[in-house]
Amino acid sequence: MIYWNGCSFVRGMEVKDRPKDIFANIVSEEFNQPWWDNAKVGGSNDRIWRTTVDDMIRKPADLVIIVWSGFNRFEFLDNHSTWRSAVWIRYLFNRSTLDVSDRSEVHMHPRMTLDQWKAINGYATKGRSMRYNLLYSLHYMLSTKYFLEAKGIPYLFYNMSDGQWEPSKFILDETRTEGSNNIWYTEHMKGEDYIRELPHMQEEAFYDMCKRKKVPFGPKDHPLEEGHRLMAKRIIGDVYDKKLDKVFS
Repeated sequence: MIYWNGCSFVRGMEVKDRPKDIFANIVSEEFNQPWWDNAKVGGSNDRIWRTTVDDMIRKPADLVIIVWSGFNRFEFLDNHSTWRSAVWIRYLFNRSTLDVSDRSEVHMHPRMTLDQWKAINGYATKGRSMRYNLLYSLHYMLSTKYFLEAKGIPYLFYNMSDGQWEPSKFILDETRTEGSNNIWYTEHMKGEDYIRELPHMQEEAFYDMCKRKKVPFGPKDHPLEEGHRLMAKRIIGDVYDKKLDKVFS
C-alpha cells in the first residue's frame, strides 16, 4: 500500500475526474498498489506530521509519499474536539523583512465566535513570524523523516510550492538568541544542515514545476490533469531510481 499526505495539491482540487486523474492514483496504478490518501484541502505541515505519525503507527504502509504544504498554515483543536485548519483568505508578507502584512487574514469557520476568530487571526498574523513558520515546518519534516526511518518505512518527500521557501531560507544562517528574563546566543542548525538532512528542499516544488512547464491551472490556482500527469511521471521515476518498487514485491 502507498500512503499519501499533503494538502489540496495532493487531493487533486480542481481536477475534474477525481480520483482517477490525480497523481496519487496514477502512481499507485503504475505499481498495482492500493492507496490511502489522508491529504486535506488547506492541510498544514503540522497536520501532515501529526496524521502521518498517527496513521503509520496504526496501519503501516509499504511506502509513504508526502507533498509538504505552505509554511504559514497551521491547525488547532477546537472545543468540539474538531481539528481545524487555519485557512488563509490572503497572506501577504514583505520579501525583504519577512514581516507579515496587517492585511493578512484567516478564514472564520462557522463554529467560531468573533472572539475566537480574533484570537486565531491575531496569533496567525502577529504571533507566528515567517521565521517561526519556516523553522517549525522544517522540524516537522525532520521528525517525520526520523520517525519513518525508525519504523523502517520508505518515503519520498516533495514540496507543494517554493513561494515561501525561496525568500525566507536566508534566515537559517541568522544569528539566533533565546531567553526569558535574560537573552543569550544559541547554537543551531544552519542551512547546509537542513539541506543535507532534507535534500528535497533543493528540488523544484510541484506548483513551480507546473508553472515552468506552462500546464493548465484551475481558477483557484491548482494544476489540472496535465500537471498531475507530470508529477506522476516524476514520482514514478523517483520510485524506480531509488529502487523503492522492490518494497511491493
